[in-house]
Amino acid sequence: MKRILVVITAGLVLASAGAQASQAVDDEAVVRQLESSWVKATTEGDKAVLERILDSAYIETTASGQRRSKFDVLNAQRPATGTSQSLTDVEVHLNGDTAVVTGTNQYRPLASAEPQEYLFTDVLIRRDGAWRAIASQMTRR
Repeated sequence: MKRILVVITAGLVLASAGAQASQAVDDEAVVRQLESSWVKATTEGDKAVLERILDSAYIETTASGQRRSKFDVLNAQRPATGTSQSLTDVEVHLNGDTAVVTGTNQYRPLASAEPQEYLFTDVLIRRDGAWRAIASQMTRR
């Protein structure tokens, strides 16, 4: 009887660990997709998408040291036509309901311009079942 109980308990522990690992993989994919949607929405000036991604407590620290709230970001001037951004070297670090994302944002103010590279760190939290950005910081490379 004890042997059966040990086997069942071990099986439940392994199943739980497998479910947690699967959840972490899913969370990483969701966070990566959110980052892609975020950079696209920023480039296109899509305030509806930004509204969903940015938490009400969101604070951004720009490469120039300026701090901007969610309100500031939503009311910023839309980027010029031809502006583009792409993310590279993206790493997602999950810790429960918190994700820290680091990477490089290659920004082109015009299609013909040389890219400007910014290292970024984004902090996201899972609130009410959805991932939302609460903080960002950029540094010019």
